[in-house]
Amino acid sequence: MNKIKSILALGALILVAGCATQSGGMSAPSGNAPSQPSQASPSGPAGQAPPPANSGNPSVNAPQQPPQQQQKKKTPPQNASQISSPAVMSLLGRADTLANAGHMDAAASTLERALDLAPRNPFIYQRMAAVRLAQGENGQAEQLAMKSNSVSNNNPFVEAGNWQLIAEARKQAGNSNGAQKARAQAVNFRQAASQYPQ
Repeated sequence: MNKIKSILALGALILVAGCATQSGGMSAPSGNAPSQPSQASPSGPAGQAPPPANSGNPSVNAPQQPPQQQQKKKTPPQNASQISSPAVMSLLGRADTLANAGHMDAAASTLERALDLAPRNPFIYQRMAAVRLAQGENGQAEQLAMKSNSVSNNNPFVEAGNWQLIAEARKQAGNSNGAQKARAQAVNFRQAASQYPQ
């Protein structure tokens, strides 16, 4: 029972970490900040070519370039509520309640229904991995966390949590070297996630 509680605590930490990083809110929306007409237009001598698009301050660039560049740096989803429908969120809430009460089989069934609705949602696979880990299904937990990584679209917030789950699964399976490598991956993805505005 203590093992289940510690695994649920790990899963809760992953979920809370996602929520905590989101609580800083969204910084300035990507399209709103530098759209003031303070661009270096005809203030130079006549006939002089404008500066190259990539030089100087990005707010001085051509109007169509910055939004495209900023979209590439847009903060990826940090928790399930940012990409899930109300129906999926309802199922995730029910699964969490069941898992916290120790009803892992029912939690897994509920998560499978959520996957039927959103088969490419990495947060559902991540929660399923945590449930399987709590059930002692270390191999399945690792596979589900890897599946979550594969559909996460390189989301460091998701992958950091998945690698932490993989580390725990490997540790429980007696693979201390593999667990250490997975923990290092989790640290790398946490550092990558910290590069985004919180």
